[in-house]
Amino acid sequence: MPGNISDPLSEAFSATLNRLRQLLREPLAALPVPLGPPDVSLLLLLSAQPGSSPQCLARHQGRDKAQLTRKIKVLEAQGLLRREPDPEDGRRVRLFLTEQGAKLVSNGQRIREQAFASLLQNLDGVERKQLLQLLEKCLPDGS
Repeated sequence: MPGNISDPLSEAFSATLNRLRQLLREPLAALPVPLGPPDVSLLLLLSAQPGSSPQCLARHQGRDKAQLTRKIKVLEAQGLLRREPDPEDGRRVRLFLTEQGAKLVSNGQRIREQAFASLLQNLDGVERKQLLQLLEKCLPDGS
């Protein structure tokens, strides 16, 4: 349909996401334990909310529990996080970063900050604030 902004908008949005992935992929792969962007997000969430349950992490990341459970097993085998029984419900577990995971998360955060700075370098402060407001409007409940 002529004049439809959806096609150029979806192309620009996809290209922007692809550029962000490119900016993240190589530096994250060079870490002592190679990580992907979703791994860093998961570790950052655990850093901010130690003791989170797998269910909570799955909801926050928009992943199904089985998929996240597999990822948790990998990160646990890499020595980045550990499980502890939930003191209130022995059937559940709580997740915590290990010392190695905490060190890696700080490197991952730095890499993310550098990638976003590079991605947004052509936007001034007003434009960045406007972009944030527009992106927040795209999320459910503006969250």
